[in-house]
Amino acid sequence: MDVFTIGYEGLGTDSFVAHLKYWKIDAIADVRDLPLSRKKGFSKSPLIDLLSKHNIEYMSCKDLGAPKELREELHLSGNYSRFFEKYRNKISNSGPSLEHLHKIVSEGKKIALLCFERDPEKCHRKIIAEELRKIDGNGLSIKHIKPIG
Repeated sequence: MDVFTIGYEGLGTDSFVAHLKYWKIDAIADVRDLPLSRKKGFSKSPLIDLLSKHNIEYMSCKDLGAPKELREELHLSGNYSRFFEKYRNKISNSGPSLEHLHKIVSEGKKIALLCFERDPEKCHRKIIAEELRKIDGNGLSIKHIKPIG
């Protein structure tokens, strides 16, 4: 079983969809705290419309988003270790959402966790993927889709 992650930074909608199709993604789990974007096509409603045209399901996982105060602290400090530690503590209370995602993945659906940041090593979606792997008993494979543009 695999769980995928993708960031849309630097991508247009056509390129984004092409990456999803290449990896045969069935559903996007939007893990942004605020599913809004300055990038055309990536706010929640237009994204739902775009994905539905390509038979890709959209799932909102707002409760798994990184809270504004953590993002602001990261912006000021640049301390990713501290950010990830605090974020991991925050989602320890998100058991139902993580369990729900794990159930869907274990049923064979190919899900990609979506956020803005291109580099998964600088994004909270990597922590969500790691937590899903823990729930799975470490048999789950994490695949970060790293678009080249």
